[in-house]
Order: sequence, then C-alpha cells, then structure tokens
Amino acid sequence: MKIKIAILALAFAAVLGVGCKKTTTTTTTPSLGGLWMSAQPQFVQYGEEQEFRVYIDDIYVSDNTDPGTMGVYWQVSSYERDTTTRDVDKSNPAYYFTPEDQGTYTVTATLYAVNGKYYSATSSVTFQAIDPDTAMDGFEGATEDIYFDEYEIEMYTALIGEHTWMCQNLFTLEPVGRAYQDSDVVADLFGQYYSWEEAQTICPDGWRLPTAAEFDEDLGNISGELMGKVRFLDVEMWPYWPDVVITNETKFNAIPVGYMDLATSSQARGYKEYAAWWTSDSVVEGDESLGVFRYIYCEEPYIKKGKGSKESLALSVRCVKE
Repeated sequence: MKIKIAILALAFAAVLGVGCKKTTTTTTTPSLGGLWMSAQPQFVQYGEEQEFRVYIDDIYVSDNTDPGTMGVYWQVSSYERDTTTRDVDKSNPAYYFTPEDQGTYTVTATLYAVNGKYYSATSSVTFQAIDPDTAMDGFEGATEDIYFDEYEIEMYTALIGEHTWMCQNLFTLEPVGRAYQDSDVVADLFGQYYSWEEAQTICPDGWRLPTAAEFDEDLGNISGELMGKVRFLDVEMWPYWPDVVITNETKFNAIPVGYMDLATSSQARGYKEYAAWWTSDSVVEGDESLGVFRYIYCEEPYIKKGKGSKESLALSVRCVKE
C-alpha cells in the first residue's frame, strides 16, 4: 500500500510541476521588403563606369510599423565596397562601379533600419563585362564599308545567288532599332531589332530590304547552309541538334539572337533558338496587314516562313545591294 501511495504522490507532483511552469514569450523581429534596383544591361563594356540606384517607394515592414531612418550599403560580388550609412528617405545617391576586368559581376544593395530593430532587405543585379572587339568570332567571308548619310560601318557581305547580301545583322547608329537586352555594347555584334515598318527604310543608300522571293531563291531552304559557326564569349551560339548540319555554305553567318514582342516587352526572346529576318513583303489577313519574314529554328533543318505584326514584332534585318 505504501508503494502505491508513493507512486500516486510522484504522479501528482509531476502534474503540479507542469501546471506551475512559467510561460515563455517568443518575439519575432519585423522584416523589411519591397526593395528594388534600377535595371542593368545584361552586357556592358568593361572599363566603363556603371550606375546603380535603389528604389524604396514600395518598402514595407512586416508588422506595418515605422522603421525610421534606413541606411544602405553596396557589395560587388563577394567583396564589400561601400558601407556608408545614408538616410535614403532624404538622400538616395547613386552607387558607381567600374568593372576593370572582363567577367560576371553581381551588385547587391542591402537596406537596413539604422535603429537595428529590423531585418535587412536586399536586391541584386548581375551583368557581364565584355570586350566587344574579342567577344565574338567565327564569322566567315569578306567585309566592306557600308555608307549611311553621316557615317559608315564595316560589315560582312557575300554574293549569294543573284544578289550581294549583308552577312551579319544590320545595326545603325541612329536612334532606330533596339539592342539585345538593352546592351548597346553588343549592338554591332548581334545587330539590332526593327519593326517591319522601320525595316522598310532602314537600309543604307544603295541597299534595300529583300523580297520574300529573293530570300527563297538566293538562300534556299536548308537552315544549316545559313547558320554560322559563330562563338560568343567562347561558346557556340547554335546549340547542337542531330537533324541540323551547320555548314554556313552560303557565308550568310546566321546567328540565333531571337526576336522581340514590343507589345509586351522590349526584351529579346528566343536567344540561341531563333534567327529571323524581315522581307519587304506583306499580306492581308482579315482586316490586318502583316509583315512577311523568314526564320530558322535551332532544331529544324529547313528555313521557315512566317508573318507578324508590322508594329509590335521586332526582328533582325539583312539588306541586299541594289
């Protein structure tokens, strides 16, 4: 009987002990969010100063309290460059960084509450610094000077079929045309993107946009005969597909820089998948007039025919000599 009483007493003491334990309160530090940085081109010229800014209009605190004065510091890749505390509500100066070497860089802005009561918020951009003079190789053929009204550019050209063709995508020094991912440094390497309307008048004196028939008759329909074995930053631009044999027999030097849908974005799509060029032709479908183009898809061995919006679709341009 004593043993039973002892067991019951211990059990009662255990229950009593649990009931008397102090309650522990866990507090969570509120966090910052909503920080974003200015847009940055994907490719830049190494050795040229770059500007970065943070924007705090959309900053919020998880518990809706006021974070007070906020500071910002900057990092480039894993190296901390600037730890100046700033009241970004009153003054939000730009951060400047010059990539002295070729390579990939990540710039990160970290925003924090000076009072130390909040977690920080970060935003980053990544870009590649390149030397455009050495970034691309593999173009075939001869070059000639192409003359515009106030300047000249050097481009690859070749006699293909009945016409002399530009054998790299057109780029212009005028404020017409769009660079790949806003990266002006590759405009003369990749060419620029133009709407059909722009393409009709963009060719320099002595050159013009080809007709669809001229494209088909001169260039044929085998995609591999137009595709260049071109390398960008030491990587072949066209991916390997077993059904496509790349010979660049025509010296056309086609590269897969894709296209732009200006109705939704000014960013290129289909990089390393598509190469597409406007012709001077158009067709009417219903109540809409569409521009005619020719294109290559990386997986297909034959050149394809397409049509699209004259205003919102932006493609590459190749001109023929008159």
